[in-house]
Amino acid sequence: MEVSLENLASATAVSKSFGRFLSRSKKEPVFILRNNEVEAVLVGIKHYRRLAEAYEVLQDLSLAREVFEQPTDNPEGKTVFDILAEFES
Repeated sequence: MEVSLENLASATAVSKSFGRFLSRSKKEPVFILRNNEVEAVLVGIKHYRRLAEAYEVLQDLSLAREVFEQPTDNPEGKTVFDILAEFES
């Protein structure tokens, strides 16, 4: 994500005009500066929900990778799809 000058705001400016920055955050994230460093990001609820959903998907993928990378004993040579079919029935 690119950060443009329009997306930057000082913590002082945000504290003085919070409503204006809150409205702006519905359209795009507002990066809040303190001592010339990004300290926080103000995002609208739609953007936050998308981020939260993406994070959950990544967690699920990470867990799935861990499970499938575990060494297993498979003397019958079954595929993952065979094993899943057995669980479903």
